[in-house]
Parts: sequence; structure tokens; C-alpha cells
Amino acid sequence: MSARDDDNQRSAARQVVYVAAQIVTADGSARSAITHDASATGLLLLTRSKLEIGQTVHLRVHVREGDAPAFDVTGRVVRREPLAASESDVWREKVAVALDGTNAELAAELENLARKQAEIYGKNL
Repeated sequence: MSARDDDNQRSAARQVVYVAAQIVTADGSARSAITHDASATGLLLLTRSKLEIGQTVHLRVHVREGDAPAFDVTGRVVRREPLAASESDVWREKVAVALDGTNAELAAELENLARKQAEIYGKNL
């Protein structure tokens, strides 16, 4: 069963891309996550965090290689859905985050990485 914010309307095409991310909540707690797909306006994350619909989160998205800094963005949780045990041994939920505004540089980096990952692993990761 999933919970959704029905006001959420996607305004950008999503691409399958897997990168490390960190979720930081208002109380300062930080949790690990990995993106499942992304667009210029939002991210679908796999995480163990129990986040609430409407909750504001700060994300650090680690797209670049090496010691390059992560992208720091904020957004609002618009959907959450538990993962079945058969879907993952590590992650417990899918959480959709609508970003506050767009970050063209982040979107370009994610698009480039999605293309590279598709070439290596195939389009149906």
C-alpha cells in the first residue's frame, strides 16, 4: 500500500539512474539512500528511513566521481511505499521527493550518468 500526496504532478521525464544519496531531516538526523530514478524536478529514493508525506528533507546527491562535492538540494516527500522483502534486502521503502525548484546542473549530471549506466548495464537495470 502506498501513500501519496495527490497534488504531485510530474513535470519532467524520469530516467533510471542509481547514485548514493543522503537524507537529512529537520532534526539533523542523516540516513542513507540510493536513487532509483530521477528527473530535473524530483527523485525516487530507496531508503530505510520512515519519512512522512509532506515532510521537508535536505538531500545530498553524490553524482560526481572522486572527491567532487555532492549536490545539496531540498524537497518535499510526495509519496512513500514499502518495498516487498523480495525487492530488497537492504532498503525498506521507496520515497518520492519533489525538489524545491530545478537544478539544471544536477539534472544534466544525472542524465549523463543514466546514459552511461544504460550503456553498461542495459536499459532495464
